[in-house]
Amino acid sequence: MIRVYHSVITALSLILVGVSGIATAQVRHADYDAVRQAVDRRDVASPLLGTAVNAGDHDALRLWGLNGLEACPLIRPYLSSDNAETIIAALAGLANCRDTAAFAAIYPLAAASQSAVVQVAALKAFAFTTAEVDRHKHAELVAQVLKGEASDAVKAAALYGLMQSITYSGLSPTDLPALDFDLLLEYAAAPGSAGLQAAYLLARLAGLNAVYTPDAVAAALDRAASGTQKYVLAKVLAQFGDAAGPFLTALASNADSLLAMSALRGLGQLSDEDSMALIGKMLGHSDAVFRHLAVSALSARDQADNAITARVAALTNDENSWVAVTALRGLTQRAPDQALPVAQAWIAGDDYYRAFVALGMLAGTEEGKAILLSYAAANPGTIRGREATIALDPSIEAIRQPRKTPSASLLQSYSERTLVLKTTRGTICIAPMQNAPYAAANFMLLADAGKLDGMLWHRVIPNFVTQAGQSEDFSLASWGTIREEWGAQSHEVGTVGVATAGPDTGSAQFFINTAHNLHLDGRYTVFGRVTEGMDVAYALQEGDLIEQASTAAAIGAGCK
Repeated sequence: MIRVYHSVITALSLILVGVSGIATAQVRHADYDAVRQAVDRRDVASPLLGTAVNAGDHDALRLWGLNGLEACPLIRPYLSSDNAETIIAALAGLANCRDTAAFAAIYPLAAASQSAVVQVAALKAFAFTTAEVDRHKHAELVAQVLKGEASDAVKAAALYGLMQSITYSGLSPTDLPALDFDLLLEYAAAPGSAGLQAAYLLARLAGLNAVYTPDAVAAALDRAASGTQKYVLAKVLAQFGDAAGPFLTALASNADSLLAMSALRGLGQLSDEDSMALIGKMLGHSDAVFRHLAVSALSARDQADNAITARVAALTNDENSWVAVTALRGLTQRAPDQALPVAQAWIAGDDYYRAFVALGMLAGTEEGKAILLSYAAANPGTIRGREATIALDPSIEAIRQPRKTPSASLLQSYSERTLVLKTTRGTICIAPMQNAPYAAANFMLLADAGKLDGMLWHRVIPNFVTQAGQSEDFSLASWGTIREEWGAQSHEVGTVGVATAGPDTGSAQFFINTAHNLHLDGRYTVFGRVTEGMDVAYALQEGDLIEQASTAAAIGAGCK
């Protein structure tokens, strides 16, 4: 009995938490590498799935789900297995292949499984197997779980599955009438995994001012069990506009920098003088992060206020490129006619970061499109000319061939190396995830080929992600795309993910998570973890560079 329980717990940790199944002797059967290569090639018809599962490689079911919808019917029968590890892996596989047709089969396991770990897996699988038609039934089950005597782990799984299933749907409380929103707010402040998941779920919803008062949310924030929950609830407060003004202004002045960042973002939705005065103060902050956030907040204020527009326009001349770019983004929304000449000057300037951002902004108006068309015609065969063309027709960027599946020996070689990034702010060291070997090898190859050298950190969102991958190296346009390897790891702080424009479109862009971004799980592959230099990752600003990238031997021996 102890042995069976241990195997089920191990399966849960391997498949749902994300630790690689490669670590167990049981999984290392003769066809292990063949299974991975078949999945990378999208060889759905290969008989290797059944061979692997029969040999004890339950994780093959999770991997097979990466083949997409065609794989779903092959995985679904394994839900009826009498082996808990097999069921858990099958649930992960069905989530990966987005099998909404399996909702009815998963529901009994999520509602009342004999095994708590299977129930947790089923509730999590709903993240990507719930169709809109089943949303009410899903929400009703979550409501029952929260009101029952289930463990913290089961409640957290229920909340996680619902959060993921509605993350990009723009839903409001009226769309989920089964939920007790007073109870949800209580959970959002409570300790434990369910507390964090409840706060995160609320942050993915709109229209919460219909069920809460700002005082109630502020009170929950005050008693919240963790800094992360406080940060998330501060984002919820921003939905209340001026009614939450005093709370947001106080939080934005807080000594807790993360909480202040969250609140400062919300000041853009206000109209009172106190918050405006604080924005003005933050524009002179010594930290570029706060200046960037203050410019964003200022740009979002009263669109008809010409004095604010003039102030934003002046900030496009700031010596800090991140601040200047943020101002141009704001000016583009407030007064496109004033933004055009600035953007036109930038695309021909020496600062590639400013040029890259300006190229994207010009596509928003007919006048801007004419500038892009002229620039593309005058600069053929250059990366800026190509980006001007892409700004006019973004579908061009999606036309890219998959790279050839690397050999098992190459994967093994890179699994024993560290990715070393020497940046404008210092050195960052990244160890590869053993359960995402193809993605990890891709970025190791890029580094060894010199393709990461000179790359921009072109997208920095404080307490979210720091993203690199934009480069004036034209050859990157023909670098092949890589396959998703979902399930290697949750997007915790310090993990490194593949930036994509949809499934299987990853190539040379990647990001470092500077917060625990739960909603990215199952959507973006995690291929590494920062082992040294996380302070550098936090310090990076938009416009900074990867000055040199390389790979180094001996993981854990230090790489600086």
